[in-house]
Amino acid sequence: MRNDVLEYVRLDLENLPEELESKSYIHMHNYSGSNTYKVYDYISVHDLEILITPLDRTADLKERYKYAKTLEEYLRADDQKTRKIFMDILDLTTVKEIKELEELQEKLNNNIPELVKYNKNYLWQIYYSTEDNRYFMLFPANEGETSVLFYIIRKKLEKEDTKIFVPINKLDYSENILSKEEINDIENYIWLFTNEWPEIYEVCNKKIYITGKTKINGIFESFFRNIYESADKAKKFHMLLKAMFILTTETNYQYTFEPYVNEKGELELKYDGEIINVSNLTKFIDRQTEIKKDKISKLNKEIEKNRKILEELKEYVKEQNNIYVMQEKQIAMFLECKNSFFKKISYFFKVKKFTVPKIDVKIEKEDDDKNEEMEFGVTCSYTIKELINISMEMNGVESKARDLRADIRELQLKKENLARKIKNASEYIAEIEEHKKSIFEFWKFTNKDALPALETGNINKAKDIKNKILGTFDLEQDLEILGTKVDSIQRQKLTRNEMDIIYAAQFCIDAINYPENNEVLEKVLKKLKAKIEKGDKENNNIEELLKDYRNVKTLKNREHREIERNEIAILNINKNTTVKEFRETIHKCIKILNMAFKKITSITQMPVYARLDDVAQYKNENVENWDDREKVIIGEINPIKLLDETEEPVKILKVPVDENTNILYYSNIIFFENQNNTLPLGMDVSTKVLLKINSNAEDYENYEENKKREEINIFKKINDFEFEIKKVIIIK
Repeated sequence: MRNDVLEYVRLDLENLPEELESKSYIHMHNYSGSNTYKVYDYISVHDLEILITPLDRTADLKERYKYAKTLEEYLRADDQKTRKIFMDILDLTTVKEIKELEELQEKLNNNIPELVKYNKNYLWQIYYSTEDNRYFMLFPANEGETSVLFYIIRKKLEKEDTKIFVPINKLDYSENILSKEEINDIENYIWLFTNEWPEIYEVCNKKIYITGKTKINGIFESFFRNIYESADKAKKFHMLLKAMFILTTETNYQYTFEPYVNEKGELELKYDGEIINVSNLTKFIDRQTEIKKDKISKLNKEIEKNRKILEELKEYVKEQNNIYVMQEKQIAMFLECKNSFFKKISYFFKVKKFTVPKIDVKIEKEDDDKNEEMEFGVTCSYTIKELINISMEMNGVESKARDLRADIRELQLKKENLARKIKNASEYIAEIEEHKKSIFEFWKFTNKDALPALETGNINKAKDIKNKILGTFDLEQDLEILGTKVDSIQRQKLTRNEMDIIYAAQFCIDAINYPENNEVLEKVLKKLKAKIEKGDKENNNIEELLKDYRNVKTLKNREHREIERNEIAILNINKNTTVKEFRETIHKCIKILNMAFKKITSITQMPVYARLDDVAQYKNENVENWDDREKVIIGEINPIKLLDETEEPVKILKVPVDENTNILYYSNIIFFENQNNTLPLGMDVSTKVLLKINSNAEDYENYEENKKREEINIFKKINDFEFEIKKVIIIK
């Protein structure tokens, strides 16, 4: 028996305190409901009745309540079985755990967690009886953590009343701010935009917290938290989401709104870079309606013009076809006549020379699209229904315009094809006519074993626009596949020497980019020598020699027994290495890297990210030997790893990579030798890459001004009570 616990909570098992006596039996009839842990409130401990059930909290609620007894019944029980249940609970409790709960509730005193829910909130199995208008704890005896029961007992035995901040199980929303239907709507709307279900809490019957996670730009994960204390603001948010939801779904996703987290950590929605809120929704609808109407007008003009072009093309192709039919007849006649002596003579004297007639049909040229700026009316005011209707109308008009463009393209190809056929036939007929100058030449020509073949028309593919559609890279879904593929490719194409230098490059990238700058070389060399000194102190060099190559290591739960590469050994650095010697080594590294870059290209289209300060780290320093040659940067496939830096804001450069880009991946083979052939394929150690970019000092000075910038906020959780807003600037 834990006497220290009994002493700490001031509980005498022989003399039941009055404060722990049951006031009256509590009735409970509502066993259903999905609002578990959705309502939080401050509850008075003195007004809280304690029931203990022998079942655990995962058991059916009706069963737990059925077998529950009051705390008084357990403390005064005569039968050993009931008594033993309580004593087992006591034995599992510690004073330390009770004190931790006290500290937690002290923090929660008028200090609501940022996301309302907090660690181990499930321990407070507190319910509300609507029949008795009372709160009670249905404590599960068959639970591993029991300190919460004795915390409540301790507080009940104190003269001063204590209020605890806890979730009320199975309690419905009060609907003081939002109705249950509106809350359900918000959950569905937010799921559409974030692909994550939000958590919506009612706190103290006077606040609604809408919390959850979302991905910004589809990559950066962020929490969000919207707090509403008034029904007016909450309902406006509901109506805004409803408007965005209707626009998205009713227009067949013509409008897709991206989640955005503002500087307060609140969820907002963006369309084409513009934040849409209650204040500008009307203007947004007006502007979009005007844009659609203007586009419909332009499309109708295009349709009218293209119909004329189509008719003219049909007439033109018809004339071409007539000409070609005539040419085919003459050629067929010639081929038939050449098989008979008398028909040859007949063809020579009777068939007249064929001339290709001119086609008089004039085809209008299609105008290039002109980006004319629109002028919007300031007095117009459209409804969402009107915008949806105009969007659907535009869908139909766009479909007609697309069909017409496709028909025109088809006829243009047919026109070109027929033109080539006519040209080939004309050349063939011209050759026949050329040999009709003399009966003897004609006789000789028609008796040749092989005659020039009449070529059919071919579409000139060289003039076609080649639209190479590359796969869209999804960081979550495709990273493992990418890692396996690139690791396999690099193992086949790269030499051991090249792999060594790629590995070492991450420790001397500055020296590689500025091999003639003594200041940079000294700085990098100093860091490398510091590693040698540290290794000497820790005796790591001896340990490396004694390492058994058969030692098993793991990469993402996959075992291998390969030895890691060592940058000091690769670069041949020792305590006495001079800057001159180091420069020679770096020049060799550059040559080897250049050879490696020529062998590997990206296997897909994807972005690569790098901290701007890493790319242009010397832009504010007086570093000599700036030149226009390419610089090598260490980029990240996963930009989330760049957010660990402390500077504010984090500036990230987004570099587009396509299938023609030379790139080197830090896949598993770059980090380990594979002498035993046990190394798993993938990018399990790192998601970094080596990439070349054009470098110019002046460009870096104005990099942020010259590129498209996008600012995002990431709401990061430190603990239940602390969050930080991380500002990220993405430069594209």
